Amino acid sequence: DMLHVGLTTFAEMPEPARSDCHAWSASPNYDFLATICGIVPGSPGFETVVIAPSLGELKEVTASVPHPAGTITVSLNRTGARGVTGSVSLPTGITGKFVWNGKDIPLKGGSQSISIPE
Repeated sequence: DMLHVGLTTFAEMPEPARSDCHAWSASPNYDFLATICGIVPGSPGFETVVIAPSLGELKEVTASVPHPAGTITVSLNRTGARGVTGSVSLPTGITGKFVWNGKDIPLKGGSQSISIPE
């Protein structure tokens, strides 16, 4: 209903006395980035990164997350039922891992390709 009436944030309650900008409406942003895209700190202070996406039925996702050293960017495409391809970019000097179906791929600063077949 909220999209249908043209809202761009989650309303706290329906008309007549609604708030178009309630603080809890930011939680979908966190859920998308941390749960669906799987971008989370791998160690205190975000010194390392873990990217462990849970795409559900989504065929592709693209996201970017601000990081103290720059920007983390992820662009992924599902291939078949269990495969994934795409790219990950980490700020210079940042390392981490990409986790998909029990496989860990080491990540380094800069742009890198991801390809895990079905």
